[in-house]
Amino acid sequence: MPADDDPIARDAYDELADSYAVDVRENAYNAHIEFPATSAMIPDVAGKRVLDAGCGTGAYSAWLVDQDAAVVGVDVSEAMLAHARDAVPADAPAEFVQADLGDPLSFPADAFDGVVSALALGYVRDWDHVFAEFRRVLRDGGFLVFSTAHPLDQFGADAPDAEDYFAVERLSKDWAVEVPYYRRPFGELVRPLLANGFRLDDVVEPQPTEAFREQRPERYEKESTHPVFLCVRATAE
Repeated sequence: MPADDDPIARDAYDELADSYAVDVRENAYNAHIEFPATSAMIPDVAGKRVLDAGCGTGAYSAWLVDQDAAVVGVDVSEAMLAHARDAVPADAPAEFVQADLGDPLSFPADAFDGVVSALALGYVRDWDHVFAEFRRVLRDGGFLVFSTAHPLDQFGADAPDAEDYFAVERLSKDWAVEVPYYRRPFGELVRPLLANGFRLDDVVEPQPTEAFREQRPERYEKESTHPVFLCVRATAE
């Protein structure tokens, strides 16, 4: 397993990229819980320059391009970026750059009107650093919208390896390969945001849609009463 200062999920997502490019768009949890909630929090981006931080296979990059934004997608996995490049038209105002969100971003200050980061920050240990970098590259008044796993979904009966709710812990989930990630308490989701120049605007704990019920009826009741994701919107002050 990589050391804590390495991009912990890079190797896993390099291996998962081909299947993930299809599965993430069809997976009921992504398509019918996380995506509707997160995308609804993104303001009008027409004519804006938006950073898709941890863009994966480009689902949000493609959506942002459809909303007439100019997009820069970054991801630590070059295999995922190859799919992201294919997800947008060849003439779209989009570029994709390999980068680790745990490192300083290569962009100048005030380079973006908004940052979107969907289900990517769970692979970054130091949120003080990443939020400071998001604030640096955002213009004053720019937006940040991100989603992450809900702390209550990552602690308790469904996460038997989580030992200390108040700690930032490194755990792993077993998909087709073992994928390491960090779980953290709710306070460690919010404190770094407020400490690094953001105003918290909204927090949503999304529930499954009717489309989720149709696709995963056996999980609908549980996911309607237990949180899976947390979606946040903030403004750079």
